[in-house]
Amino acid sequence: MQLFKPLFRLLSIALLVLGTMMLLPLILVFYGDPVHLKAFSVSAALTMAGAVVCHLLSREGVERLISKQLFVITSGAWFVVPMFGLLPFLMMRDPLTFTDAVFETVSALTTTGSTVMSGLDHTPRDILLWRSILQWFGGIGIIGMAIAILPSLKVGGMRLFQTESSDWSEKTTPRAHQMLVGIITAYLAISVLCALAYWVGGMSPFNAINHAMTTVSTGGFSTSDSSFGQFDSKLLQWMCTFFMIAGSIPFLLYVRMWSHRSLIHVNDVQVKGLVGLLLGVSLILAVDLEFTGRMDFWEAFTLSALNVTSVVTTTGFASADYSHWGNAAIALFFFLTFIGGCSGSTSGGVKIFRCQIFFIMLKTQLVKSVHPNAVIASKFGGRTVSDDIIQSCIAFLFFLMTTLIVLTFLLSLTGLDFITSITGASTALMNVGPGLGDMIGPAGNFQSLEISAKWLLTIGMLLGRLEFLAVMILFTRTFWRG
Repeated sequence: MQLFKPLFRLLSIALLVLGTMMLLPLILVFYGDPVHLKAFSVSAALTMAGAVVCHLLSREGVERLISKQLFVITSGAWFVVPMFGLLPFLMMRDPLTFTDAVFETVSALTTTGSTVMSGLDHTPRDILLWRSILQWFGGIGIIGMAIAILPSLKVGGMRLFQTESSDWSEKTTPRAHQMLVGIITAYLAISVLCALAYWVGGMSPFNAINHAMTTVSTGGFSTSDSSFGQFDSKLLQWMCTFFMIAGSIPFLLYVRMWSHRSLIHVNDVQVKGLVGLLLGVSLILAVDLEFTGRMDFWEAFTLSALNVTSVVTTTGFASADYSHWGNAAIALFFFLTFIGGCSGSTSGGVKIFRCQIFFIMLKTQLVKSVHPNAVIASKFGGRTVSDDIIQSCIAFLFFLMTTLIVLTFLLSLTGLDFITSITGASTALMNVGPGLGDMIGPAGNFQSLEISAKWLLTIGMLLGRLEFLAVMILFTRTFWRG
């Protein structure tokens, strides 16, 4: 029982916040939209009751956490919270099945953005708002997990920024509670700025709030089946591109920029790599679209920038069906699925820093092929990359490829074709959203999949969000021994 007390303590806080957020859609009652008053009221009551039970189970907590408890906290919270978050979907006027409710909720909280819901243009506004709230809530949870918990488990990219000369050890870095307050403040501020920008750009207040929450959280849920394609304004599309990038930047940078009153931290190696990649790929795709006569350059560049940024940052918005842009574009978008944003952000994927470290490893290996006895210190952004970090990156890549192969095979057993199976597995593990093909592509959704396929993808979304090791370690004999 002692092993689970820290989990109950965290769950008591998380469920209390979630239950409070369930009351937010009730605001729409004052605007003549009381469709699911009872559903949200009952769901909030049950969730808060769960918070009370968890609080009672954790009254005599532990002063210091051990690694086993951190693993249990990380995985346990992401498996339990969705079981309460799905309640409004089960109590709505046209309720989802339990499988669909689990899929939709896990997709929201992991900010994946895959959906089993169609007819969003005619879906009650309180349900649309709840989907957006879930993604926004999941986004802040992801940042907290990536910065505060995963590094202690020797998992995740933020470990690199806690070693040796890292800024984490500098006196100018805020203490833990100050850092948490700073991150939440930055998250709130960027969300508000995004909503205001969307509203000024021509969205209705309701659409602006919903899309701000799902943009900054890099989640990608929309209020229409046509996703961001419902907005023809190029200004809105560029605003969306900008704020998706803002959500995929390490939120610690915002805290440091505010602390130092300086923009020098924008010169981060991850940020430069991310922005350079997005700009380069968008330009290449725009030139290809213009050259093939599909559209003029400015329109092509606008659409390319939004959709490329959406896939790379794992947001999942779509302003056009890029599966019709030719075979080269299809191949490009498939590989972009795996990249992801920066560590310490709301993005999923492999993460930019791992891609950069793999290139550093490749460069080192090429030099050693010529000079076998050379001693080369691998550097990343001025920091020495330890062998431990490199081994962690290799382990992550191994888990990713193994899980991708197994999940693709299992999905194919449900009757799905290869393209749907492999892109479905990829988009789940990388928390992107849309896959490729007519069924789950940017113009489709996951509603028509078999029940078994939906459960497989749900597990894939959780594995990808927890970066594999944090979950898989729970299934080893070593973890439970002693």
